[in-house]
Parts: sequence; structure tokens; C-alpha cells
Amino acid sequence: MLQELIGVRLTLLAGQGIPRPLPAELMERFVSAEVAISDREVSGFEVVFDAIRSPMLAGLFPIMAEPGLKAGSRIVLTAVMGLFPAVLMDGIVETAEFKPSQGQGPAKLHLRGKDLSFVMDREEHEQTHPAQGPGEIATMILMRYMQYGIAPLVIPPMSADRPSPTERVPMQRGTDFAYLKDLAAAHDRIFTIIPGPIPLTSTGYWGPPPRIGLPQRAITTDMGPDSNVSGLSFENAAGGAAEVQGQVQDPATGQTMPVRSTMALRPPLAAQPSIANRTTVRTNLFQTEGAPSAAQAMGQAQAQSDATTDTVKVTGDLDTARYGAILAPRGLVGLRGAGLDHDGLYYVQSVVHKISRGAWTQSFTLNREGTGTTVPMVLP
Repeated sequence: MLQELIGVRLTLLAGQGIPRPLPAELMERFVSAEVAISDREVSGFEVVFDAIRSPMLAGLFPIMAEPGLKAGSRIVLTAVMGLFPAVLMDGIVETAEFKPSQGQGPAKLHLRGKDLSFVMDREEHEQTHPAQGPGEIATMILMRYMQYGIAPLVIPPMSADRPSPTERVPMQRGTDFAYLKDLAAAHDRIFTIIPGPIPLTSTGYWGPPPRIGLPQRAITTDMGPDSNVSGLSFENAAGGAAEVQGQVQDPATGQTMPVRSTMALRPPLAAQPSIANRTTVRTNLFQTEGAPSAAQAMGQAQAQSDATTDTVKVTGDLDTARYGAILAPRGLVGLRGAGLDHDGLYYVQSVVHKISRGAWTQSFTLNREGTGTTVPMVLP
């Protein structure tokens, strides 16, 4: 267990196969950790240790002999704030970099890697998935990785159906990870590995961005001693929102049917969505592969439109000691103190944790589909 940092205890498991706690003398060499967590992109990490020479043999660095600190090792970083642990990262070391001191402090060992999507992205497959909908395909693929503690959580799109083998057979050419990402993007879903809730367990989530549930502790600005954020910035790229329209020939009837997206079906977070602004909204042509049915085409058009709607982006930095919580991506958070246009609820897209002894900052990116709050107030 690492030294207590600002009221938070950090633990680090590492090892080939099943990771275990590192020896105490190695944990004393911990310098820093950076963990980048995203809802759509691969999450990654960097952990840094001091590399001290052996007092018995000047050319020997004992930390370099530790099996758990080599490429291919599994790393689990957990923070305990209050009573409950939060697994920040469960991943695989891709590179181990040794940097000699050159007379400026101890040498350093840098471990860099990715979350458990790494194990899903190593082997390419060529495989058909006959008579299976996207949710069934995602579940089947994820079940291959249960030995890593990954439990599937799949929420299939309502508009998707099982294609008849005589009409269309879904084909996978590539890694499981790449195919799951492409399959998700085609249906306005995300695919991500969520570590926890306890060490050595994860959830393979394939579904819509989770924009429901209780908001996390509020991000507060310009409210005196209650403020807990710095560097707050709001960007509204309203011109990026797009409707989608076109035509498709229904393979069952042979008729040409119009295809058009509607307002997003996601729970609204903004009172004035950018896609409702007739001055700035764009119109994109419907893009498809194969011969989808009319119902499938409508669902795909809606997914293509929904992918453009999150036009408001918020960035900033939290001091964890002042914020008093660990901000989790893939959920909601309240924001207050920024005025009526910018207060309210947001979706947490990504968080980057920067941890060292005595300091922990969380750099975040939030988004929503426009300006104006949908709630009368944000709870602290």
C-alpha cells in the first residue's frame, strides 16, 4: 500500500498472470502515476518508479529484476477514498522504459500500457456471425474474455434486428476490439472496458452513452470557498450538429423509402440543443453499407445524427482534495456557478488522473448537446 495521499489510500497490484501486491521496498520507490480514462477511446496509464542502484553491486538496479514491472505484466491501481475502493486502472504494461539519472536524481523506470482492451486487440479474425443482431454478436465476443474478469454488459439498439442469412451475413475481419468498436459506432453505441467494482474485475460495456442515473458531486466555479475547479472552459461548436436524410430500397418490398433522422432519443441535458437551431444545423446524406431494411436504415440514420449532437465541450482541472471525490467517466455530473447557459448536468467523456505523493489532480472533458440547464438547481 502506498503512503496515504491527501486522505486517499492507493494500492498497486502487479504481476505476470495474476497480479499481487509489490514488496514494500519497491512501493517506497513509487514516484507518480497518470491514468487516462475515456468513454470511447482506449484508456491508458503510466506509472513511474525511482530506480536505485544496489549497495552491494553498483551496476545492479534491483527494481529491474521485479517480474511485475516488465512488459506484459498486469497492473491494477486502486484508490480508497472513505470506505469504498475505486479501481482506476486494470491493464497490461506495453512498454517498460529505463531512464538513467545522468547526475540529476535517481534513475527512473516508466511503465506504460493500456486497459484490458489490449488483450482483445492482439489477434485478427475472419469470422461470420449469421442470423445474429449486434447485441448478440457483442455478447458472444465479450464472453471469450471472462478469464480476465471481464463481465459483459450489452444494451442492444431497439432498431436493430437479426439479418436473414439469405440477405446479409455480418462479417468480422480484424481484432475483436476493432470489430466491437466499429459495431458500436454504427449504432450510436460505445464500447469500453470499465474497471471494477473490485480489483481484478471489469465490465465490458457495449451500449448507449450512460446519460442516466444520479449525478456525481458538483463541479463548482466562482462560488468563493465552495469552488473546486480551475481552468474551466466552455466551447460550443453548434455548427457540428447535423440531421441525416436520404433514401433506401427495402430488400423485402423492393420499394424506395425516404430515410430521415429525428430529434435524439437520449435523455436531454440541454434546454437549447444545437440540432434545433435552424441557423446552424447541417444536413448530411445517409451513408450505409449493404442493403438494410427500412427500419434498420432509420436506426442507422438516427445513429449518424446522434453522433454529431454533443456540441458543447467543457474542460477543466479538479484538485481531488478540494473536490472530495473521484470523478468517473461514463456518467453524469452537475456543474454550477457558470451562469444559466452553462450550469446544469453534463456527460463525463474523459478524465485524466495525475497522482504523486501529496498531490492529485483530475483533468476532465464533459459534453452535452447544447446550452441551458434542464434542472432547476444542481446539488453540491
